[in-house]
This record gives sequence, structure tokens and C-alpha cells, in this order.
Amino acid sequence: MELWKYTQKKVRVVFTDGDIMTGFVRDYTDQEDTENDFDELDFIPDGQEEISIGENEIKSIVVIE
Repeated sequence: MELWKYTQKKVRVVFTDGDIMTGFVRDYTDQEDTENDFDELDFIPDGQEEISIGENEIKSIVVIE
């Protein structure tokens, strides 16, 4: 999914469970550096605390202005 392309960008994420969030991608972590077998994003949803999102949780992601 090439998640590193979204680092330091405002995005809209559609999750595999149907939830949708907008926010800022602070950083990217390669699967080799995570406890999972998936790449991860450090994501700050609008008005919320930072969370980590695994690639397996993302249905789609787009950059927004």
C-alpha cells in the first residue's frame, strides 16, 4: 500500500470495519520494526490522541487538502 507516501500529510482513512477518520500522519513504521507483520502509521485523528494504524486495518487512504 506504500504507506510511507502519507507521512506528514492530512489524510482520510477508511477502515476495514467501515469507520472513516480524517487526521494527520505523523510517522511511518516498516513492518520489520513493528510487533506485527504489517506496516504502521502513527496517526493523529482530528481532535483526538495519536494512534497506530496497521496496514491490515486500512481499506483505503487518500491525501486531502
